[in-house]
Amino acid sequence: MTRLSSIILRVALIIAVAISFVLTYLIMAHNTAFNRPQDVVNDNANAVQNSTVQSLGDVYLPIRVIYHDDVTEKLVYNRKNNLMANLQKRLAKWNMTTIGVVQKLDMKAYLARLNQKNSIMMIYPDRITWRLFADTFKQPSKLSETDFAFDRLIATPKGNRLTITFLNDDNQTIRETTMAGNYTDLTSLVRSADFTAQCKYVALNNTTQLLFTKAFTMNPYSYLVSYTPDNEFVNNLMSGSETSNIESKSSGGDTQYISGSQKLIVSKNGHLVTYQSYGQKEVKTMTAKLENSFETLKNGGISLRNIRYFGYDDNTDTVSFRNYVEGFPVFQQTDKGAAQITPGDSTGLLEALFANSNLQVPVPSDQAAVSVIPTEQVIDQMVQRGFKRKRIERIQLGYRWQMDKETDQVVDLLPTYYVRYYGQWQSFGTWLKTDPDTVSDTSPADQTSASGESNDADQASANTNSTAMGVR
Repeated sequence: MTRLSSIILRVALIIAVAISFVLTYLIMAHNTAFNRPQDVVNDNANAVQNSTVQSLGDVYLPIRVIYHDDVTEKLVYNRKNNLMANLQKRLAKWNMTTIGVVQKLDMKAYLARLNQKNSIMMIYPDRITWRLFADTFKQPSKLSETDFAFDRLIATPKGNRLTITFLNDDNQTIRETTMAGNYTDLTSLVRSADFTAQCKYVALNNTTQLLFTKAFTMNPYSYLVSYTPDNEFVNNLMSGSETSNIESKSSGGDTQYISGSQKLIVSKNGHLVTYQSYGQKEVKTMTAKLENSFETLKNGGISLRNIRYFGYDDNTDTVSFRNYVEGFPVFQQTDKGAAQITPGDSTGLLEALFANSNLQVPVPSDQAAVSVIPTEQVIDQMVQRGFKRKRIERIQLGYRWQMDKETDQVVDLLPTYYVRYYGQWQSFGTWLKTDPDTVSDTSPADQTSASGESNDADQASANTNSTAMGVR
């Protein structure tokens, strides 16, 4: 496809989507003019809404699946069907038994569990809680006496049943249970995957790290982008206040909307919106923080079509969310991801930050597939550049958000490795341009602008306060 053809297709799609939005609005706002019964309009509107609105269970599902047969271990994904959602539906039909006692493993034994043959692993980007899992997978929460946290679960065959193991990477602990279910029913799903990448888990400086062991290709993507106007955030988040009671003023180039104990701040570049609500009840448990954060996320009114849970920060109790494409997180949308929420803390403050740019639908892209090198080569090249291997803390593969050069209505998503070194997250390309002697545990990482257009196009905008940052 030529560059001109690609541009024409994009413009045509943008026009078509715009017309669709206008017609939808006219039908919903003026249904009597179209001589449509009210109940029919509502049914259609609800159908459209339900197709794009995510539930708590959708946003907090595991985001990756690793399948290990007798020969190879590989990350699997199905572009045509939602593999993780299908696994969840299957597991939700089967019943677990009581969760066993916690077991502490050394790193060698823990890695053996992660790499065991004849297993299907479902991975969360960061820790999740038992009670939230039990609700999502339709299991009685009373099966465990404690609301423990874990990063992943592994299903393995045990006769005509399954063994389910919950694993916590931070302290290398596991809990086990059994479940009625047929392992072949699960393998039939994962074997239908149309994307695979060989991988394995290793110990990297006392942490578990997923390495891609062979080169593979990833497709860059282009997406149509929509922008949420200020008034929608005001209406969605400050709906409890009368419009006449909302005061608007400018401060330092930012626009502030204030009503009683609520404040909405739109940054001067317009790409990041901050909502603050005082006098909230303190949220104490991790489960409640995750649940309350989702409610705030939903109330923001942004599209949740591609948004998933990304991380939980113990120090600040902040819950972060990012867009995901084919199981990989998107970076540089803003310096806070798609949303970052701190539910009611001890001071009674709820704070939420939202990106006003949202992924809508994919558009034709003329970019060729990108070859992704094995992860060990990333480490080797950094060491050859002069970086210290023992200071490489974590490596994450994701997509870099880059606005299209021809239009601000389209964003290009480019496969990119990100590396945490000396507590700082940057892209692999940026590290290779950096003098290793200038980096230490006291040198702050350069900050990416909230628009996602950094001074260096390869610089990461990951939350530098999060030591986990995404998929384990």
